[in-house]
Amino acid sequence: MKIEQQVLSTFTEHMRTVKFTGKTQLVIIFGSVERLEAPGELQKIAAAFPGVPIVGCSTAGEISRNGVVEHRTGVTVTTLDMASTDIAIERAVIPSMAASAETGAVLGKALLKPDLRYVLVLSDGLKVNGAELVRGLRGALPETTVISGGLAGDDARFGRTYVVQGSELLSGQVVAVGFYGRKFNARVMSGSGWVSFGMDRRVTRSEANVVYEIDGQRALDVYSAYLGEEAANLPATGLLYPLAVRIADGDEGLIRTLLAVDREKGSLTFAGDVPQGSNVRLMHANNRQLVAGAGTAAELAVLPAGSVPAQLALLFSCVGRKLLMGSHTDMEIEEVATHLPAETVISGFYTYGEIGYYKDSGHCELHNQTMTVTTLSEEV
Repeated sequence: MKIEQQVLSTFTEHMRTVKFTGKTQLVIIFGSVERLEAPGELQKIAAAFPGVPIVGCSTAGEISRNGVVEHRTGVTVTTLDMASTDIAIERAVIPSMAASAETGAVLGKALLKPDLRYVLVLSDGLKVNGAELVRGLRGALPETTVISGGLAGDDARFGRTYVVQGSELLSGQVVAVGFYGRKFNARVMSGSGWVSFGMDRRVTRSEANVVYEIDGQRALDVYSAYLGEEAANLPATGLLYPLAVRIADGDEGLIRTLLAVDREKGSLTFAGDVPQGSNVRLMHANNRQLVAGAGTAAELAVLPAGSVPAQLALLFSCVGRKLLMGSHTDMEIEEVATHLPAETVISGFYTYGEIGYYKDSGHCELHNQTMTVTTLSEEV
């Protein structure tokens, strides 16, 4: 597998200036909302790769081996040339958040063919219940199929997000790419570094990803009591204080990020499901802990001995981590890179939710506030 990448950091850097030397089987692009919405931008990229499938999404920051693109005019263009691996691309409209699982099942069934090794999932970040989307996908695919990806971002504005297929910019949709072939290797792991604090609280009323009551009190009131003065800036400050959601004793807890508050109803809307009856705690972290969590994910994502080492690493990290780390964000990308071969191409983006393996359930889940690392290679 041959991987090439260009990072275009300004509007003045057009596709005509980019030189790719190999045959291209798939193009993956990650870019800011502003860059993807710019008139003719996607058409320029498509014109540079006539007849080649293109997928991608909007981001809260683009990732390469050089770090994260911090401004709003960036786009990364990564091409894949595979010798013995076939691909198939499917996309689906998300009719409503309540239909997210059904949407995932439709995509999974469409991709289900012999020798499916890996599915890359890129979804609208605001019009989907990511946990249900993953559940639907997982139910339609064999347990041996590796699934990873992310929910599209829009910096920290949570205004509009997109996925890309070809030269189309799509809202409220999911694009999934299946990789087929016995010589294709994929492995994914997620790591956080967040630490829970305070006492266990019980979710006494919730519906999917909306929590109405915790310990019989309005959820917003309980959350605000922990945050004190910072509660005035909700939901933005919620990115810095996610929830650990534990379904069973001994479970470390899936991390859930706050997306919205309803002050009239006193409810909290999270980026993934928070089941009624689950136990929750608030979480916090510092830069050192987040970097260590990213390193753990990378270390566990190393392909098994005897495999061709990672040729491409896809990094999906949460916008909340980026907001907390600020100017030190590059540190977690650098930490991941130390666990990868020097020749491994690194691509990815800062997300509104990460899709990857969760050790306490033993299968793929939607995560928030993690660094999720996917390593890919193709045997000769």
